[in-house]
Amino acid sequence: MKKTLVYLLIAFIGFAFACRKTNNPPPVPFTTFKVNGTPLTYYNYSRFCKDFCGSSTFCGTFDLADNILPAELLKIGLPGNPVTGQVFKSGDYRFVFTYVDASQTWFNISGGSLKLTINKWEGQGGWAIGSFSGTLKASDTDSVNITEGYFQNWIWTTIKNK
Repeated sequence: MKKTLVYLLIAFIGFAFACRKTNNPPPVPFTTFKVNGTPLTYYNYSRFCKDFCGSSTFCGTFDLADNILPAELLKIGLPGNPVTGQVFKSGDYRFVFTYVDASQTWFNISGGSLKLTINKWEGQGGWAIGSFSGTLKASDTDSVNITEGYFQNWIWTTIKNK
């Protein structure tokens, strides 16, 4: 009888371990990119939502230190109703892309040549994932080169297709 109980106990433990769920933690909103070769990662964020971000439809921000001053900030404004595979570039109507460095110098796509690709757009409550790279300008003489840009963020509000 003891042998049967031992075998049943071993079988039960084996079954319990085999059937347990492995819950992967949910992704964390963040952005990572290089500015003139220096890598940066920002974990503070605001979800993509309908906002007045240079008249874009969706606006999301990332920053280094969740504070009021606009230093070390990245702002992305997407026009219309984005879809997976869509590409935005400098000069596109209502596309906003702004980087603010540690000294609070604002660099924009106006006069620059930046490209952003939407790799995933899941709609309200889902994820926006994309990549970006290019040049941003602060003035005629001051610019930064952005490379290896990546972002992932929640989408708070979306427009319904008609």
